[in-house]
Amino acid sequence: MRTMSPSELRLISRLAIDSSLRQAGLARDLHVTRSAVNQIWQNLERENGLKIRGNLDYGKVGLQMVFGWAIASEESNILEKFHRWLKSSKLVTLALQSLISSTFNSLVYFEALLPLDSQYGWFQNQIDRFRKKPYSLTLYTCDCSKISYHLNLGLFDGTNWNFPESFRLEASIGAARGYVDILPVVGTVEQSSPSAPIIDGLIVAAAIESDYNTDAPSLASAYSGLGLKPSSDRTLRRRIARARKKLAAPYVEISNIGLDQHIMVSFRDDVLKESVFSRVLHAQASTFPKARVLSGPGLTLLDLEVPSNINWLPLSQVMSGLAGNSSEICTFIANQREKSNRLESVVSYLASRASSG
Repeated sequence: MRTMSPSELRLISRLAIDSSLRQAGLARDLHVTRSAVNQIWQNLERENGLKIRGNLDYGKVGLQMVFGWAIASEESNILEKFHRWLKSSKLVTLALQSLISSTFNSLVYFEALLPLDSQYGWFQNQIDRFRKKPYSLTLYTCDCSKISYHLNLGLFDGTNWNFPESFRLEASIGAARGYVDILPVVGTVEQSSPSAPIIDGLIVAAAIESDYNTDAPSLASAYSGLGLKPSSDRTLRRRIARARKKLAAPYVEISNIGLDQHIMVSFRDDVLKESVFSRVLHAQASTFPKARVLSGPGLTLLDLEVPSNINWLPLSQVMSGLAGNSSEICTFIANQREKSNRLESVVSYLASRASSG
């Protein structure tokens, strides 16, 4: 990691609070010149991969996010085969293998973006195939209903992270349980029931997911890259503005800040509805340095990036106590070498199918 200057930390902390701010707005809020903000921003882009991403309501562009995990009791050729199948699918955006887990099982976690047509049914049939003999994998999946992103730079001084001790973490999250119905859920995007996907909507959504502040020339380039003729700049600007308003919430993506350990905590409940604890996590995951929460009927995933000196096992024990006896929990260290794909890779595949079909 690199040490952040006070001015860099001040700017990125303000962005984490309000990720919709442009450079002019940041200059006003921070009482500095626009050129100073631009210089800091460019340095953060170069050194820390600063991006303003879009957290999307995929249903509004005709896609259903499905997430889940497979479990095997030991090193398993079947689990490896399942992982290879996931990696080969153009609709799977993430497939992660565990390095070590709190249950001493091996896991593969995955996410997919599926159009509600024959491909959705085909994908679910393949999942069911791995559940049955001769594979007999333990597999849990659900349709995602909420997604939230969190970045707490109040724990960071530019060099070190002041990660809460276990008892403070337990007290902070545990205290929120009694107020779950009134807690703010800033940045949480509820997923709509998907309609039929339209390629124009998908292209715009993919551009905003990658860069919330995308512009008409960048969007035109995305159309051209798919072999499609873009509309006028005016039309593209209108589509971007409408999509930002209706289907996306901005969030800060930043790297190289000392969050070198990738911990994933999975929760499963037998009752097929959103759990109270999942709502607590969406509201309180900002207790952690950097987090993402996915939830759906019966399943919740807490995706964490934390400093490498954090002992993941006590963290797992705290989360298990907070979730309660009704939840089955597994914490695992994820393989950071496996990278996720974005919506644009799915759009490219769907566009190629449409043009050939």
